[in-house]
Amino acid sequence: MEMNNKNEYFSSSCFMVKFGSRKINFSNLESLSAKLFIILLFTFSCCNCNASDVFVPEPLEVFEGDDAAYWKRVEHLKDNHNGFVQENFHPEGKQNNPLIKKWFGGNSTPHSGEFILHCANNFDNPKCFSIPVLFIPGSCDNANRGWVHPYNHHWEGKLSDLPHEKRGFAVWMSELGYSVFSVTFAQPQGCNIMQSEIIADAITRIRILLNRQNDPNFKVNLIAHSKGNVAARLYLSDSRKLFPAKTFLTNFRKDVDTYVAIAAPFRGLDTPFRYYGYNLSLAGELVKSKSSLNAPLAAEKVTLYGKMRDFTELSINPDVGKNYFPGQCQMLFDLTEDGVLPLGIDSATGDANFSRDALYYGGSTAWLKSRGIKVAIELGEKLIYRLEEQGIDRSVKLGIIAGKSPHITFFDGKVVPMLWEYMTPKGDGLVPLVSSTYSKNILRRGSNLIGLEILDLNHVNVARDKSAFNIIDNWFMKYSHISENLFIEARQELEQQ
Repeated sequence: MEMNNKNEYFSSSCFMVKFGSRKINFSNLESLSAKLFIILLFTFSCCNCNASDVFVPEPLEVFEGDDAAYWKRVEHLKDNHNGFVQENFHPEGKQNNPLIKKWFGGNSTPHSGEFILHCANNFDNPKCFSIPVLFIPGSCDNANRGWVHPYNHHWEGKLSDLPHEKRGFAVWMSELGYSVFSVTFAQPQGCNIMQSEIIADAITRIRILLNRQNDPNFKVNLIAHSKGNVAARLYLSDSRKLFPAKTFLTNFRKDVDTYVAIAAPFRGLDTPFRYYGYNLSLAGELVKSKSSLNAPLAAEKVTLYGKMRDFTELSINPDVGKNYFPGQCQMLFDLTEDGVLPLGIDSATGDANFSRDALYYGGSTAWLKSRGIKVAIELGEKLIYRLEEQGIDRSVKLGIIAGKSPHITFFDGKVVPMLWEYMTPKGDGLVPLVSSTYSKNILRRGSNLIGLEILDLNHVNVARDKSAFNIIDNWFMKYSHISENLFIEARQELEQQ
């Protein structure tokens, strides 16, 4: 579960490649993308790299030059399969970022079959490393904030105006010679099942942009943050087998080499049901200011100012209210089961914990009414439970990066520790370590765990700190590009500097 924090300035993208002392400027080279713009669907289908049956990998609109901002190329694409639907948007959750809205054709509430594919500088240069990298943002996020300018919600200046240390992983990675891409989903709080197919569609389009439709060895590396990991994991777990009735889904095509999961809810989340204070705060914001933060409530009714009030409009349950948060109930998991993470002092309520238990397990008290986490899990199609039973394809290598700093409160861009944060379960302030580091079931089909790193960073900083980036770069060096002489020579030169 991720909330927009109005005091936090969040970030991804472009570059000149530098190999040791050599700087290589590719800006004058002729782009290959125009030549690859039209690919016959028949030819594409014969390559066995189709995503959903009706996805035509030709962009609705292409943006380049100044229109692409920090990227070399931005594409607006759409999967027209009728399995994709128009999702509802919370008023604070619309695509109101001027660039993102423009790239979605001026629409702040795009259809969930639509997506933006961002292509970083030099993405199509043949001297880039052979395995491209696809970044996947988390909830309430986009490729720009998540992976280009992670310390600013909006950045209207040039990339060159951003201090290097304030740039995102996509920028840094492209500077090291990687072919870099990212997606922006239509609904940032949207259905993870639909978004898993968008990832498959994006990989299909990347294959075409790199002119590798007939390359049997083509693969990408995935880097996902937070909620984006659920969609990534679903694709890698043969999504169609888990949801056979959802005919728009594509089973894994063995086109991912390494998957890096940052702050991933492998064992799900239970945050809205664990904390009465969380629900009270969101409800109070709505009553006080007549507007609400872009985050779901577990309680459908809460007592405020002496009156039991209805808040089903913001419910995490998709069968009531306006269903602003379709992807959130899909991430739920009962972490109290089998004593994994019992309700602790951080969840206590002043009525001998009657309200605590009613919120989590379902019931009514003088202070709230909740149907409980089990109902919400069922309404979310038990997605995390299905993923836990399946595991990702054994051909995929997995790297895990988790945070252990509970301090997630920001003011003026700086972390300010709060007393209550010291009482929360060990984790990054949002995803507990029992979830973000739990790899037993995701590896159950024999996938190779190449590394698990726990950093003293919170949920936001773990996806923008240089220490996390260096870990990822080292993993790719060791496990994806070890046979590429250019890569080895370049790294040797960098080590000599």
